Amino acid sequence: MNVRRLLVPVFALGLSCGGGGEDPMMPGLEDDLFGLDDQDVVRMGAPSNDALPVEGKADEVLPVRLDLVATQSPVKSQGSRGVCSIFGTAAYMEHLYIVDGTLPMPDFSEQFLQWSAKIENGSFPNTSGSNSSSNLRTLRRFGTVLESDWAYESRGWSSSNDERCTGESDQPTICYTNGEPPASALAAQRWFLPSGGRWINSSARSIKSHMVNTNTAVQAGGDFYYQAWGHGASRIPRYSGYRSLGYVVTPNEADIASSNEHRAGHSFLLVGFDDELEVQAIDENGELAVDEAGEPIMQQGFFLFKNSWGTGWASDNPFGAGYGWISYEYTERFLSTYVAEVPELELEEICGDERDNDYNGQTDCSDPACASDRACIDPAGSYESAPGAAIPDNDAGGVSDTIAVADAGTLSGVSVEVEISHSYRGDLTVVLEHAGQSVTLFEREGAGADDLRQTFDVSEFDDLDAAGDWTLTVVDGASADTGVLERWALNLTTCAGGDCGSMPETLTGANDTLGVIPDADPAGVSSDITIDGSGTIATLRVAVDITHTFIGDLTISIAKDGGTPTTLLTEELIDGTMLMREFTVDALVGEAAAGTYTLTVVDGADVDEGTLNRWSVEILTE
Repeated sequence: MNVRRLLVPVFALGLSCGGGGEDPMMPGLEDDLFGLDDQDVVRMGAPSNDALPVEGKADEVLPVRLDLVATQSPVKSQGSRGVCSIFGTAAYMEHLYIVDGTLPMPDFSEQFLQWSAKIENGSFPNTSGSNSSSNLRTLRRFGTVLESDWAYESRGWSSSNDERCTGESDQPTICYTNGEPPASALAAQRWFLPSGGRWINSSARSIKSHMVNTNTAVQAGGDFYYQAWGHGASRIPRYSGYRSLGYVVTPNEADIASSNEHRAGHSFLLVGFDDELEVQAIDENGELAVDEAGEPIMQQGFFLFKNSWGTGWASDNPFGAGYGWISYEYTERFLSTYVAEVPELELEEICGDERDNDYNGQTDCSDPACASDRACIDPAGSYESAPGAAIPDNDAGGVSDTIAVADAGTLSGVSVEVEISHSYRGDLTVVLEHAGQSVTLFEREGAGADDLRQTFDVSEFDDLDAAGDWTLTVVDGASADTGVLERWALNLTTCAGGDCGSMPETLTGANDTLGVIPDADPAGVSSDITIDGSGTIATLRVAVDITHTFIGDLTISIAKDGGTPTTLLTEELIDGTMLMREFTVDALVGEAAAGTYTLTVVDGADVDEGTLNRWSVEILTE
């Protein structure tokens, strides 16, 4: 065996994390430059390995080493705040988005995720700490925004920010979130993960199997042992020779006992492994450990991990500054591990919102995706009014304002921008009238929130003539609160040459009959959906809901009217036992929409079983 051994110390400058006091390796730099997390919070809710199955199959052959560094975002620094798990989760989400490949250079806001986890998800509001499961659950339910929407602040709030932000406890949540997000961040696009994830067994075999089979990393968090990390707050002698490479060995008993007197936790991202890497242990005196015969005591097998202490830590690691190595034994004994699924993004340009929604560097009508959008072919124009009119309180007549449009044309799209200042928008009803048609845009929503500043897309005026008076009426239906209609605008789109032509039709069908997927049977299970309607297929989407104990065994295909099947999925190693996914089928574009569609699911290997619970088709015709 070609075992990689590290026997001699490598002396280099390094940074410590947490604890307090000056770092003797770098005078002038304090050990609290980097924060740790709450030990109890980091692992809260994590089941023991005894309760978790080992990933993969028993006869699986795994490689000796693997690294997933190519699909990682740049290393960041959490500074002095105790938000290790937030940074680990954000790094994990960026990695999963890079694997998906749709969003270039993802950079998500740790600051926003910290706030959302505590305020929106309600997790651990009275501490700076968090953990993988609550963070990933937050991303599934609420999402997060980009770093550019709310940039991270490396130091936590103190009494200089808010007089209540002092002491070790009883601080309001805003002290741990550094306040509230700016309005622009709350209004920004949110990015999500498809599931809240799951705990996995933290044994080396289980983690390695997950990495190999999914090509994705694993978030880890748990107990922090100061000497093992070469940390300046260690109360027993530490060994600093490993810090430039980021080696973290299994702690000795003296380190465990000492660290448990001032407990802390840490969280990071496991991004690779090396079975043959061998590193000399450290003894209770902070020296390289040897046995009674004077021979080095070695620890073999290490995970490569991405840390959140910036690039000043582990500056000589061959995979890049900020990456480290942690022993298999440390990971299995003292850490809990958590995984989530790769998102499947389908970014679409929204024509007319002044944003680059698909991140291709082109916006609205300059984006080829909008080439056939009627707003880009023949826009009728925009009209606006700024009446600054007071809205009478508790008056059924309200206030009205009219825009006169002279240009004729058959309408194919209407959007209305409304800007109303009001102290209780739940009192408001907003109605738009044109050519004898009346449409309620807004009706007493939002309760006690202030102001109404919103754009409404309206289809009820399609096919009418654009010319004529457009009247907006705002009614305040309750007493006590008042407001002003500051501004409103019309954005009208008409059909080219006045001919709107035939509009696309959407045809749908579903089959809810449960089908058992036969094990190791090339025939599989088939299910039909018959679609009636006219037109040809412009877009065909197929959604499946399948339960199976090993989805990597499955091949899924679809055929129309007994024709050549189109493969949708082939033995893809997918985490978990549920497959709920939508596929776009380009092979059938241009064929008649009507017909019988047959979905076939084949299990190509033995042992594992499952069911086809439901599937559906959605067809856009032309």
